[in-house]
Amino acid sequence: MKHIELLNLLCRYRKLLDEAYKQKKLISVPKELVEIGLFNKVGGYYYLNEIYFTFVDTLLARADFSYIAEDFEKEVKKLIELKEEYKINKTSYVRDLIYKLLNKIYQGMKNRDKRLLGLVEKLENDEMSELEFLIKEARNILKDVEEIMYKNETIVGVFEGFKGFREFREFIKDIMIDVIHLNQNIDSYLKRLREFITQTEKKRRFNQKLYKIAHMIINEDNKIDNFLITKRFVFKQKIEFVPDSAYIEYDRVKKIVGKFTKLKKIKESRVKRDLKEVIALIDLKGLIKSVKGSEDLFKSIIEYVGKIDKELLNESVRVFVYILNHYDKKLIYTNKYNEFNIRVVKWKA
Repeated sequence: MKHIELLNLLCRYRKLLDEAYKQKKLISVPKELVEIGLFNKVGGYYYLNEIYFTFVDTLLARADFSYIAEDFEKEVKKLIELKEEYKINKTSYVRDLIYKLLNKIYQGMKNRDKRLLGLVEKLENDEMSELEFLIKEARNILKDVEEIMYKNETIVGVFEGFKGFREFREFIKDIMIDVIHLNQNIDSYLKRLREFITQTEKKRRFNQKLYKIAHMIINEDNKIDNFLITKRFVFKQKIEFVPDSAYIEYDRVKKIVGKFTKLKKIKESRVKRDLKEVIALIDLKGLIKSVKGSEDLFKSIIEYVGKIDKELLNESVRVFVYILNHYDKKLIYTNKYNEFNIRVVKWKA
């Protein structure tokens, strides 16, 4: 099959290839695609050849956590051998092999740069994976990129050695401009990875503290006040708590939450509502819809809960912690505090 015939075949089955790229496997494919090796049958499914994934992902600067960056160690070793051979026997055959290998390493470095960029961006934009997993993957990738940085110095040294041959001098001069730029990119990836690890570890520590405070609130632990102060968690200073019951004193609520509507005379009670009951009463779906895009999650919760049932206002802190615990990946934690001395948390737009 000629190259143009292959291109025509790919165009003819472009929709099927797109589906295979997205779904990873298909139940049936045209026989001619199997014959040229584009699909491999395993069990009852047809799998798209990994070479195709590599080709597409490289051009589109995509990478997943299974990607292993190339170091071109074997190619560099072969290039050094050809250089020594060329010193002795300057045949056109050896010269062409050197040109081909120089270009292969250079093109490979450019393709690797695209995949690494895609990998770093995937880490930074991942909102689904567990933080522990992301930190582990980031550290592994950081280690690999540090090794790449070191091995790139060897590649540069080998490339520089070919400047001593007049026939390779211009070619090396041209590609070295790009190689230097690629090394600068590697350095920027290292900085981004280190920053990502630092920020994600901070977020993990915050979540651990958040889990602890949520547990203390749910279990009405009277040590929560001291915990908030000593750990310097969400609150900057000790705050006054509203009685955690189904019915509240509005004079005290107004000091913490602010003024809402007219005071209601409600018979005091010490009945404790279960958190699941509270979540059901406030209509969680309606709350989530209401707070999307919020610039201050806690204030938005207060506003929403106040409209649903003012008797539930004292549950606002518990609801706030519940949302932080279950929708963490959709939130942005700022360094600012609102008038209630509670950290301003935004809902991602």
